[in-house]
Amino acid sequence: MLAGLASTTPPSEPARPVPRGLCRFEGVVTRAWSSRGERVASLIEVERGARISDGSPIPSGTTIRVGPYRLPVGARVRVLASVKRVTPFRNPSPHPRWPAPTADAMAFQASPGAARVISIPPLSRAIFRTRTAIRLGLNRSLPTRHAGVARALLLGEKGPIAPELRSAVNDAGLAHVLAVSGLHITLLAGLGAHLLRHSLRRFRPLARRMEADRIAYAIAVPGALILAQICGGGPSAQRAAATAAIAWSARALGLRARAGPIAAAAILAVTALQPEAASRVGMILSVVATAAIVSFDRTEGFGQRRFVREAIRITFRTSIATAPVVLWCFERLPMAGMVTNLVGVPLVALLVLPLSALHALTACIAPDAAVWTAAPAGLAIDSLLALCVAFAKLQLVVEPPPLTLPQAGVCAGACMACLWLRQPRTRLLLIASSMLLFAICEWHVRAQEQPRGRLRVTFLDVGQGDAALLDLPDGRTMLVDAGGDPVGHRDPGQRALLPLLRARRRSHIDLAVLSHPHPDHYGGLLTLASAVTIGELWDNGQAEAEREWVSTASVAAELIGSLRLNGTRVRGPASLCGKPTKLGGVQLELLWPCPRYDPGYGANDNSLVVRLSYGKRRILFTGDVESHGERHLLERGDLGADVLKVAHHGSATSSCMALLRAIGPKLAIVSAGADNPFGHPHPQVIERLRRSGARVVELGHVGGTIVETDGARMSARAWNGLHIELSRPIAPVAR
Repeated sequence: MLAGLASTTPPSEPARPVPRGLCRFEGVVTRAWSSRGERVASLIEVERGARISDGSPIPSGTTIRVGPYRLPVGARVRVLASVKRVTPFRNPSPHPRWPAPTADAMAFQASPGAARVISIPPLSRAIFRTRTAIRLGLNRSLPTRHAGVARALLLGEKGPIAPELRSAVNDAGLAHVLAVSGLHITLLAGLGAHLLRHSLRRFRPLARRMEADRIAYAIAVPGALILAQICGGGPSAQRAAATAAIAWSARALGLRARAGPIAAAAILAVTALQPEAASRVGMILSVVATAAIVSFDRTEGFGQRRFVREAIRITFRTSIATAPVVLWCFERLPMAGMVTNLVGVPLVALLVLPLSALHALTACIAPDAAVWTAAPAGLAIDSLLALCVAFAKLQLVVEPPPLTLPQAGVCAGACMACLWLRQPRTRLLLIASSMLLFAICEWHVRAQEQPRGRLRVTFLDVGQGDAALLDLPDGRTMLVDAGGDPVGHRDPGQRALLPLLRARRRSHIDLAVLSHPHPDHYGGLLTLASAVTIGELWDNGQAEAEREWVSTASVAAELIGSLRLNGTRVRGPASLCGKPTKLGGVQLELLWPCPRYDPGYGANDNSLVVRLSYGKRRILFTGDVESHGERHLLERGDLGADVLKVAHHGSATSSCMALLRAIGPKLAIVSAGADNPFGHPHPQVIERLRRSGARVVELGHVGGTIVETDGARMSARAWNGLHIELSRPIAPVAR
């Protein structure tokens, strides 16, 4: 895990990117995908395809997530759909993103007929029909919340589970029971093998000629593998099915089956067939938990005492073993899980899962009799949910700051000491040493991520929007815009800004600048406002003045009003123009609009244009200012800056040559989403920037970029490893 996360070279951009637009392609469906609610999609590995408008090819091997209709896994399909490349937010952070596999692109079908199944193997067809029958049977015969839980347990679908119930399950430490894990496959496949063995033993003509158990195990091998596919084919399910198949194959051949080697062989088999599964969180958790179980020494004795003692030890070992991965990936650790697993896992194993499976079987085979199995299944599910709600109310959840790589290593070492060291004194000594090392690492990361005596500006990759996080020389924090997705698919506040603030141990923003009231600049603040405190907000005043007739201004005005009620000081151009503000060791100048915003201009041209000076270095933030605002800036004069945040994401309506000459930037930062539908940045703007002598950095290509200076030297480094040293500072221009 640590070796993968410690990789210092981020993945590069594909040599042949996926074209955007209406495409036709053929490929094989490799995986089903479901989100909360009823949104579904399928993952397709493309064999050939191209964009319809110009024939731009889709590279072979590209994975595209296609929705919103279900397609059979294993089918070869021909799809006509609108394709958009998937570009996650890529920002430098002391807490690197987990290297989980993602689709290269996503596509939306206009209708079910836009995806045509060319061919499908008989087994894949049977599995697809079985899953469909189970889903429809559960939805038809159970209330919504019971059906959602049953679908999660049996099909691996998130289903329509209420958010508050899912949150309660997570807080109770039982999130793994709502996902098809190795436990589910082991129980269902084991139950099937057990029933098959007893049935064959009673068939005397067969039992007299050969060993019934060996035949039962041989038959159960393909059954376990098929069951894993019916249950969704997730990495954990496949690992458990492979483990069962290898163990039963050995028994069918009359060989002795040993838990450790069989578990290792199953993991190697799954990762060899699906290399991407090795980095999935579910697979890692499954492997770690299995290792903790098979490596512990079982106690001697018989009866209930031994069973309870072993159950407690297994729960303790799996909780401790998986804690580093849970902390890294989810940044929270439900402490109640130590207790709830002792009750919840047996409840699921003995009642919830068997009764849900029995009801699903009844609903598919004899729908009229499903009423008799619905009540006990629903009662078992309600008991599980009641247990989760009761323990969730205790709020026994630890939410530490995101771990750094050294902290993850220390945490993993401490957990290994708890599990495998036998001497109590040695174990306590190593745990105490680990706690000391963890504290030292925490002190180091706080000192590193809250720098003193230098200015650090992080231009964040937030897609089609603007956001910059500034660490000021005295330790204070400043934010210029916060990004936003007008469509609402991805919230940069939740997915980019807040994670980085938490990783840098920041819970307060001293100054936030909202350049203008457009969603791609204020959207992220909607999340931040409820998660961190904001001391002061600079705003041009246009949102509150135009809230009655401009919808985007209305949302921004509500945001500003809520911040004001929470104690944030809101300032506008009237109190800022002509008066440089000193904050945290830097000087801030509001260059436009002065003395107030112009109601005759749109929001873009009324963007706050702010210049920050530290020592001999200057950075200019221009919002989305266009030609009218640029003309007023040129009339003002003294615009020189070393770094320019390019206006309006590189739109052709901004960044005229006269303004660029007046600024003379050495570095130009373009914040525009990759493959955005607006064509930003415009090629003419890039050409003008280069002619002005600026080195152009496009965040959509290189990821988030950090610009750092001590007031004299200045450098920039991007998420993809790009490093730039800036030459001597811009000489101040006399007014």
